[in-house]
Amino acid sequence: MPVPSRALKEEVDDTVDHHAAQERRWPALAEVEVRWRGSFGYLTALIEQDGPDERVPLCRIEYLGDDEDWGFAIYSPATDTYTDALLYTGTPTGHPTDAFDTAALVHLADYTK
Repeated sequence: MPVPSRALKEEVDDTVDHHAAQERRWPALAEVEVRWRGSFGYLTALIEQDGPDERVPLCRIEYLGDDEDWGFAIYSPATDTYTDALLYTGTPTGHPTDAFDTAALVHLADYTK
Protein backbone atom coordinates (compact mmCIF):
# COMPACT_ATOMS: atom_id res chain seq x y z
CA MET A 1 0.00 0.00 0.00
CA PRO A 2 1.64 3.28 -1.05
CA VAL A 3 1.95 6.05 1.53
CA PRO A 4 1.77 9.71 0.47
CA SER A 5 4.81 11.87 1.13
CA ARG A 6 4.73 14.56 3.78
CA ALA A 7 4.67 17.21 1.04
CA LEU A 8 1.67 15.54 -0.64
CA LYS A 9 -0.18 15.30 2.68
CA GLU A 10 0.38 19.02 3.28
CA GLU A 11 -0.76 19.81 -0.26
CA VAL A 12 -3.97 17.79 0.22
CA ASP A 13 -4.59 19.46 3.60
CA ASP A 14 -4.19 22.93 2.09
CA THR A 15 -6.12 22.16 -1.10
CA VAL A 16 -9.15 20.63 0.64
CA ASP A 17 -9.30 23.37 3.28
CA HIS A 18 -9.00 26.11 0.65
CA HIS A 19 -11.62 24.45 -1.56
CA ALA A 20 -14.02 24.15 1.39
CA ALA A 21 -13.49 27.81 2.32
CA GLN A 22 -14.50 28.87 -1.21
CA GLU A 23 -17.77 26.95 -0.94
CA ARG A 24 -20.41 29.42 0.30
CA ARG A 25 -22.87 26.61 0.94
CA TRP A 26 -21.43 25.84 4.39
CA PRO A 27 -21.29 29.18 6.27
CA ALA A 28 -20.67 27.59 9.68
CA LEU A 29 -17.66 25.62 8.40
CA ALA A 30 -14.51 27.00 10.02
CA GLU A 31 -12.04 24.55 8.46
CA VAL A 32 -11.46 21.01 7.30
CA GLU A 33 -8.84 19.01 9.16
CA VAL A 34 -7.14 15.96 7.69
CA ARG A 35 -5.44 13.49 10.01
CA TRP A 36 -3.22 10.84 8.47
CA ARG A 37 -2.62 7.20 9.22
CA GLY A 38 -0.60 5.27 6.68
CA SER A 39 -2.18 5.68 3.25
CA PHE A 40 -5.44 7.03 4.72
CA GLY A 41 -6.52 10.61 5.33
CA TYR A 42 -9.53 11.26 7.56
CA LEU A 43 -11.44 14.48 6.83
CA THR A 44 -13.23 16.22 9.70
CA ALA A 45 -15.21 19.46 9.50
CA LEU A 46 -14.87 22.04 12.29
CA ILE A 47 -18.17 23.84 12.68
CA GLU A 48 -18.33 27.19 14.49
CA GLN A 49 -21.29 27.47 16.82
CA ASP A 50 -22.41 29.39 19.85
CA GLY A 51 -20.43 27.58 22.52
CA PRO A 52 -17.81 24.95 21.70
CA ASP A 53 -17.03 24.19 18.07
CA GLU A 54 -18.38 20.91 16.73
CA ARG A 55 -16.24 18.30 14.99
CA VAL A 56 -18.08 16.40 12.23
CA PRO A 57 -16.33 13.37 10.71
CA LEU A 58 -16.84 13.40 6.95
CA CYS A 59 -14.95 10.72 5.07
CA ARG A 60 -11.77 8.79 4.51
CA ILE A 61 -9.55 9.15 1.47
CA GLU A 62 -7.02 6.50 0.46
CA TYR A 63 -3.83 7.22 -1.43
CA LEU A 64 -3.63 4.81 -4.36
CA GLY A 65 -0.31 6.01 -5.76
CA ASP A 66 -1.73 8.75 -8.01
CA ASP A 67 -1.80 12.31 -6.61
CA GLU A 68 -5.09 13.05 -8.42
CA ASP A 69 -6.98 9.76 -7.89
CA TRP A 70 -7.84 8.70 -4.32
CA GLY A 71 -10.14 6.06 -2.87
CA PHE A 72 -13.24 7.27 -1.00
CA ALA A 73 -15.22 5.99 1.97
CA ILE A 74 -18.06 7.90 3.63
CA TYR A 75 -18.33 8.14 7.41
CA SER A 76 -21.38 6.47 8.97
CA PRO A 77 -22.29 7.93 12.38
CA ALA A 78 -24.69 5.03 13.01
CA THR A 79 -21.84 2.51 13.04
CA ASP A 80 -18.88 4.86 13.62
CA THR A 81 -17.17 3.34 10.57
CA TYR A 82 -16.17 4.27 7.04
CA THR A 83 -17.84 2.53 4.10
CA ASP A 84 -16.54 2.51 0.53
CA ALA A 85 -18.89 4.61 -1.59
CA LEU A 86 -19.20 6.41 -4.89
CA LEU A 87 -18.34 10.07 -5.20
CA TYR A 88 -20.97 12.51 -6.48
CA THR A 89 -19.25 12.10 -9.85
CA GLY A 90 -20.42 8.47 -9.94
CA THR A 91 -16.92 7.01 -9.60
CA PRO A 92 -15.34 5.21 -6.61
CA THR A 93 -12.14 7.27 -6.87
CA GLY A 94 -11.28 10.89 -7.52
CA HIS A 95 -9.64 14.04 -6.20
CA PRO A 96 -9.76 14.77 -2.45
CA THR A 97 -11.89 17.86 -3.13
CA ASP A 98 -14.49 15.58 -4.74
CA ALA A 99 -14.42 13.51 -1.55
CA PHE A 100 -15.05 16.63 0.54
CA ASP A 101 -17.89 17.79 -1.73
CA THR A 102 -19.60 14.39 -1.57
CA ALA A 103 -19.26 13.99 2.19
CA ALA A 104 -20.29 17.60 2.86
CA LEU A 105 -23.56 17.06 0.99
CA VAL A 106 -24.32 14.19 3.36
CA HIS A 107 -22.93 15.43 6.68
CA LEU A 108 -23.20 19.21 6.55
CA ALA A 109 -26.79 19.54 5.32
CA ASP A 110 -27.86 20.81 8.77
CA TYR A 111 -25.29 23.61 8.59
CA THR A 112 -26.55 25.46 5.50
CA LYS A 113 -27.89 29.00 5.48
